[in-house]
Amino acid sequence: MSDTKEILNKIFSHTRLVNNEEYDKRYEKIGLKFNPFPRSGTTNINGSDTYNERLIPFNEGVKNMLYDFISMSLQENALDKKDKFISATITGNYGAGKTQLLMYAKYLLGLVATYKEYQKNPYVIYIDNPGASLLELIGTIISKIGEENFKKSIWNKIIKIITNSDIYKGQLSKFVTTGSALFPNINPDPYSKENSVSYKKFLAAFTTYINNVKVKKDFEDIFKNILIDILDKDTKDATLSKYFYDLIADDYGVNKTWEALSSGTIKHLDKKEAQIIQYIVKLIKEQGYTDFFILVDEFEDITEGRLTKAQLDNYIYNLRTLLDEHREWCLLFAMTGNALKKLKDVSPPLADRITNRLIKLQDLNHDEAKVITLNYLNLAKEIDSKELVPFDESGINQLNELVEGNARKYLKDSYFIIEKAINLLDEGNMIDSTFITQHYPKDSL
Repeated sequence: MSDTKEILNKIFSHTRLVNNEEYDKRYEKIGLKFNPFPRSGTTNINGSDTYNERLIPFNEGVKNMLYDFISMSLQENALDKKDKFISATITGNYGAGKTQLLMYAKYLLGLVATYKEYQKNPYVIYIDNPGASLLELIGTIISKIGEENFKKSIWNKIIKIITNSDIYKGQLSKFVTTGSALFPNINPDPYSKENSVSYKKFLAAFTTYINNVKVKKDFEDIFKNILIDILDKDTKDATLSKYFYDLIADDYGVNKTWEALSSGTIKHLDKKEAQIIQYIVKLIKEQGYTDFFILVDEFEDITEGRLTKAQLDNYIYNLRTLLDEHREWCLLFAMTGNALKKLKDVSPPLADRITNRLIKLQDLNHDEAKVITLNYLNLAKEIDSKELVPFDESGINQLNELVEGNARKYLKDSYFIIEKAINLLDEGNMIDSTFITQHYPKDSL
């Protein structure tokens, strides 16, 4: 017990874990509210817009190329308005800031959506793992949309189609009631605005008044046939319509298929990637979105030996075919330069398709190290400043030389140095080259 207490005292003594108010005060002497640098050096992919807006590219050329890509993506194609396809690939060494740039792109696209005068409302999905097959990639896209959102989108479309179809309404007419004194607070009209906003209310408007088992079975059979007929016409594929029916009918008494859909493990859907993506994009755009963006991180995973040759060939062939067949989305990939070189060796046609624009990230120079430092420091200051406090330029230059311009290492070690500074830096002094040399973590060398 005494050993345990001694260990805990050492841990708490080292980290100085105290309540939030006191914890923040420790940074006051160096002019900060908290330590703004990511302790792992990696960008928080779940960060808020307040965080992501600070991830401004430290290289002007890179920033302008990203702005140009987004601008071109949002422009209408005068020859074919349905053809929205455009792609770009971010390359750079491990730790060069590829994820950070993707997060900044995500922030910019969200910003575009807030300015209604531009009449653009892009839907953005970030994927941190491309998967072992194209179906897995698509499964991740579906998963990012979310089960309830996905089901709601399909149900909203089905209810709208039924409401506007005399044929479907005719088939269901015998189940529509005028109400009952037993349920005075329930609107019996399934096509009212009140009931058509939710599939549960829509169904309840029919089933609440059905007390006969045979009549209820009759309703279920007719309604199921209507759903399948609508999905058959909408997807133009019997296999797809069956799986989407199974998904939305989960609450209606049919087995759930969400897990299989979102993990990409339904083998019957192999070779149907293009149809799935087309249907997904169509559903999303029917919700009022104007553009569909996929940001794919760590794309080097598919060329770094994780897949067998057969898996890699199949993935590449299917993705290339998908990009040729489906042109209603915009893609931004991130991978190492070495991975792109391997991809060009394996499939020049695919490499050409995903690198309409190539954004190359280089190692940090001293000016760029100053920019990235200032961006993060301003997260922890009361107002934005152009001052590098608590660093001075000699400290930044020394740190950047030690990490050899690697952005991830620079951010990780900046976090470490700030933690050292709140305990060891004399008040009024700066984090200069001497302080960096004395306190730089030896295991980082």
